[in-house]
Amino acid sequence: MASAVSRKREGDAVRWLRLRLLLLGTASTLGYLLIVARIRGHPVFLRWGFPLPDFLTVFLLHFVPLFLLAMAGAWWTFRGNAEEKTTLGLILGFAILFRFLLLPTPPVLSSDIYRYIWDARIQASGLNPYLSRPADFDNEAVRKDPLYQQQNRPFARTIYPPLAQAAFRVVRAVGGERVIAMKALMLLGDLTSILILMHLLRSLGLPRSRVILYAWHPLAVFEVAGSGHVDALAIPFILLAVLAWQRGKDAAAGVALGAAALIKIYPILLLPAFLGRRRWPLLLGCGATVLLGYLPLLPGTGWQILGHLPRYLADPYEVFNPSLMGLVIFLVSRLSTAPVFWASWMGRAALLGTLVWIVRREAGDPQALLARIFVVATAATLLTLTLHPWYLLWIVPFLAIQPRPAWIYLSVAVALSYAFYVVAPSTRILIGVLEYLPFLLLLRWSWPRSWAGAPVAVRLGFAREMP
Repeated sequence: MASAVSRKREGDAVRWLRLRLLLLGTASTLGYLLIVARIRGHPVFLRWGFPLPDFLTVFLLHFVPLFLLAMAGAWWTFRGNAEEKTTLGLILGFAILFRFLLLPTPPVLSSDIYRYIWDARIQASGLNPYLSRPADFDNEAVRKDPLYQQQNRPFARTIYPPLAQAAFRVVRAVGGERVIAMKALMLLGDLTSILILMHLLRSLGLPRSRVILYAWHPLAVFEVAGSGHVDALAIPFILLAVLAWQRGKDAAAGVALGAAALIKIYPILLLPAFLGRRRWPLLLGCGATVLLGYLPLLPGTGWQILGHLPRYLADPYEVFNPSLMGLVIFLVSRLSTAPVFWASWMGRAALLGTLVWIVRREAGDPQALLARIFVVATAATLLTLTLHPWYLLWIVPFLAIQPRPAWIYLSVAVALSYAFYVVAPSTRILIGVLEYLPFLLLLRWSWPRSWAGAPVAVRLGFAREMP
């Protein structure tokens, strides 16, 4: 009798969860439809007096509600620990729907995708994207080309590594120079990340339904399906690296991490987090993969193999949305005429010190590995001079495993930085405070517990402790 009652309660709980997810997913769908209507300039928004450049209005009326709906879905899903197919189907079905709604829309928050298409054109012409710049083709005919007009750094050589370049070339060969074709590839990478994350969750003994935190997160939807950032191709390899490491396949983890670095260079910062055991197979796997990626390009490219990347990293005036480094710049300005220069090198030295410290700590289990990954993410975020919203995409999947409040907050607040393009400098300071101060406070509150091994979300009842 007791068993029958228990089964009935469990069944009722599952049905209530499905109903909540259905309602939340439907409400989110309506939110994304409003976003699409705004992007396409539907007359109703003009009558309401909310033009597209008013990003703060867009953020408050659209992005935040979508985030809250996603987190409500994650809250109920995490507490229910549902694993049956219907619940997973609802989660994945709505995740795909959100993305396909934004896929046909033109990118409005970033123009990076046009550089992907340009690099593909250069390669198709038999030229080397690491040696040529869009400005090298500057003439009257080229200036009228819409693709050239969309280049945000026409005087810079490409910054994207070889595997990313290969992906751009494949897209052009299959789908031409269409934005939707390039976005479709990024969407494929994003959906692959969702599937790998589900495998990783199962491997860690956690319900696969926790994938909802990434699958429904508006940052992932907007930055991949909306803007088509190439980061979406690197994230699956980062997750594969963690999955391989968790299964004791260190060499394979190194290969996956190297492949991620061949798409965007920043995953190489995660290498110290993986070096807690059997370092040589992982180092060799990562190093060999990166070397094989660049080696075919060396004869024709030489020392310029990294394109614009060295200048980008060496330029102390590449400042956008800094956190602690913004405060450092302000303080150093009282002592030096080159505060940005000194702040940039102070940040790099501190980041290097953090990575060395991480290498010296053991990481024998997945919990420790994830703690080290979050340490790297924290150091890279706080010590960089440039933080665009899509730079945080790679950390969001790990929140499905350890939903840390500080990072959950920053994953939505970072979108405020888009307002920097349309507001006065004095307002940027206020936005920076709104973005980073709660993050730092939440980080300080949760750090002792999280580093000790127990996710702070356990304290909130948001998740169970990872086995």
